Amino acid sequence: MSPDKKKSGEKAYRAAQIEGRTSWKVEELWDGGVERGPYGTKESAIRNEEKIATQEGFIDELVLKEAIGETVSHTDAFDKDSEGRWTCVQGCSIEMGNKEIVFSEGMKFTKGTSYMGIDVAEWLDDNPKG
Repeated sequence: MSPDKKKSGEKAYRAAQIEGRTSWKVEELWDGGVERGPYGTKESAIRNEEKIATQEGFIDELVLKEAIGETVSHTDAFDKDSEGRWTCVQGCSIEMGNKEIVFSEGMKFTKGTSYMGIDVAEWLDDNPKG
């Protein structure tokens, strides 16, 4: 079968970076499919869709059609001031410490302060722009 032909029962989806954001979403491309997100990475979006497909019993029909987005450093969503405080300037979600944390514009973080069990400022300092 050619790669362009859709097999019967196929459940195609795409992982796409949310426009203007560093985070990702999943778009299910079949009738009645939904859109989910945000996810911190393309990989976490795909993992979550595979988890749902396994739980709902359609993992054998699930097909990733495309993953589209730009490579963006998560720290691009934050600005650091002269006193070392980080401010979220673009809503996003980031995988930190084996969990995905969602950030809203305007949130501020100072080193030594925990948010959702993570020192976000320290994490941003340790994961510089790439």
